[in-house]
Amino acid sequence: MTTKKPSELTRILGGGLVLLPSPTGSYSSRMCRPHQYTLGENTFCVDEGLVADALIPLKLRRMGDIRQLQLLSTVSVDGRAKLVSGPHIFPHHRLSHSLRAGVLHGIIGEACGLNQGELAIGILADCMHDNFICAGGDSWKDINHQGTLFDEDNNFAGKIWRYCGDGWRWLCNKYGFDPKSTAQTMQEIISGHGLHGEIHEIADTASYMLGDIEEIKRACRRHGYTQDFTEILNVAKHPWDIWNSLVVKDGHIVITDLIALNNFLNLRVLLWANLYNNPARKVLEMLMMKIVYPYMVDRKLIQINDLPTKDDTWLFSTIERQMGWEKYRTKDLNLLGSFPKLKAFATWDQALAFEEEKYNSSAFTLVFSVKDFQKTNHKTDKYWVFGSDGRAGTFKAVCSKHAAVVEEISQNSMSPALPVQVAYAQYPLISGNLRKAWREARAKWKKRIDK
Repeated sequence: MTTKKPSELTRILGGGLVLLPSPTGSYSSRMCRPHQYTLGENTFCVDEGLVADALIPLKLRRMGDIRQLQLLSTVSVDGRAKLVSGPHIFPHHRLSHSLRAGVLHGIIGEACGLNQGELAIGILADCMHDNFICAGGDSWKDINHQGTLFDEDNNFAGKIWRYCGDGWRWLCNKYGFDPKSTAQTMQEIISGHGLHGEIHEIADTASYMLGDIEEIKRACRRHGYTQDFTEILNVAKHPWDIWNSLVVKDGHIVITDLIALNNFLNLRVLLWANLYNNPARKVLEMLMMKIVYPYMVDRKLIQINDLPTKDDTWLFSTIERQMGWEKYRTKDLNLLGSFPKLKAFATWDQALAFEEEKYNSSAFTLVFSVKDFQKTNHKTDKYWVFGSDGRAGTFKAVCSKHAAVVEEISQNSMSPALPVQVAYAQYPLISGNLRKAWREARAKWKKRIDK
């Protein structure tokens, strides 16, 4: 552990994580210099200690090559965004997200009165909570192969032993943890159980929101401010840092700033509506999910069991070779030779009629439905606040009118009036394997029963 004294505003958290006072903050440590990341208006770094010692034996650095938002695009294909050269995907990764979650766990854990040992375990859990995510990340989650393989939280303790057992034993022995019971504690935290689990829920959610908003700002500076992203950034201007406003009551976390929680919940559902589940930003993801992945898996060109140990570079270079694309072209919206366009329909029959028309005009086509997207929860019944009588209750119960607004945004994003989407690219460049994969996908679209 380092013995260096931080500046007056610098906070030393558990596990060797250090929170700096500003984006330009510095900390006198050889270890910290190459490992600095943002946390809102702050910077944090990884100094010598538990987290740094876990990077190699637990293979955490693999997450540095797993993109946080995978194939969601910085450019909307609704025709209103400025089209620029690629790449058109968000570059931030799961490692920075996980480490940021670890910092937030440390901040919240201190406020909750956890001791140093409890803090260390909780921080480590958040720093490794995405460690077993598949190469390709969430772009696989609606592919139904081998059940819960694509859920990185499922059987977390078992995956610790399966994928990094020797490293786990070494780390636990060095820091005096019992390997078996600590692995089970990690499972409980990641599953959201107990006070540690509640801390993880806030830390994980706040971390991805912080990271994604920073990248949205960068995308807007490059491509211009579109309506969907402007709505997000307008809400993000207001205080939503619930991790700085909480207490523990009867073993549970209660948020003490109602306004911050309302902003937090609104911001989260807007991220889901305007980015994560926005069809105009999911064309690349749907291309992989509906056409490329099934073709690759069916022919064993990708082995499903390899995905939790491989990274994005491996996955997409494999795909690029098989689909006849140049290196890194999977990051570009115009990988088929032109930028795609998108049209929405109320029913599959309407969408397929339009798709057939475009197909006959020699366009490349892709049909998908918002119903295929990963489902989200508004979480208004998950976070607790104090009512006017001083008693704790869910945000939904205490602030029912504000909760209803959040729930309406969430519901509308999952059930739009025009759920079926047809993306198409005119004058496409299509290789042999991609043409085969497309032909097989088109046959499946025509057989869908939810018309």
